[in-house]
Amino acid sequence: MLHGVGESVVGWRPVHDALSKDYDVIAIDLPGFGHSPGLPAGVAPTAAALADAVEDELDRLGVAQFHVAGYSLGARVALELATRCRTCSVIAIAPDGLGTPLERVYQAAALMGGRALARLLAPIATPVAATGAGRSLFFAMERSRPWQLPAADAGQLLLDFARAPGYSETVQAAMFDVPTRLERITCPVLVMQGTADPLVSMQSPRFLTFICHAQLRWLPGLSHVPISDDPRLVASLMLRFLKTATEKREHDRRPPPQLTIPGQPADHDAVRASPQHGEIVRQVTDDGALAGLPGTASPAPPRR
Repeated sequence: MLHGVGESVVGWRPVHDALSKDYDVIAIDLPGFGHSPGLPAGVAPTAAALADAVEDELDRLGVAQFHVAGYSLGARVALELATRCRTCSVIAIAPDGLGTPLERVYQAAALMGGRALARLLAPIATPVAATGAGRSLFFAMERSRPWQLPAADAGQLLLDFARAPGYSETVQAAMFDVPTRLERITCPVLVMQGTADPLVSMQSPRFLTFICHAQLRWLPGLSHVPISDDPRLVASLMLRFLKTATEKREHDRRPPPQLTIPGQPADHDAVRASPQHGEIVRQVTDDGALAGLPGTASPAPPRR
């Protein structure tokens, strides 16, 4: 799972336990956020560059194929990963990247305003996060029920916003970064979008123009980061989609049916699919992990 700009894997904690019951869950802090160092000097933090870094980390962990979920910036990176034919499915919560010029300016201004507020509140992060009113003060822009965030998580996320070395550069890069090759995505895609999102609510439906088979699920009354607003709903939608995507994948990789040629002896009448089709089947036999949560892999019975 991949987090949004300014945040870290902490943002996924409300649904971690529910997902880890059935899947191995991997959390990755994007470069320049959380505990991850920034990208090398001279490399702009575009979605493609961030996806490269995620792939490198998954390669290091020995993960060839995987389900991937992300919110905000993480959703945009997840969709970029899906263009590279390694993802089994994608869950994109409030993805950005298809905004108009005016929407991009507004989004960048709102995010930089959030950064300024985080730096102002950072010296008193613990007392601010200790109360529902304090949590609402900072997180109301992107969460419709910010008081539901656990105090410890809220304090850490506030500090993540204030201290992330890649924050400004990533926001600037996102102003001009436009997704490409979305038509190459063939895996199942679920887009979830809160109806009360002040940042990108109009962008999510636009992805369906380029990913025709994608599903869009509106989340009534929820905001940009709905994970802590209604973790039970978000987790249930994710698990339902993952189950369906896994079943489809298992069905698609079954051996093709045999064809009977009239007049041929029984020993020789089985005609298999073409070598090209068989090669595709072999390429997708390895089960993937769920790219996501807190930097550790949790064993999950049964593995899907």
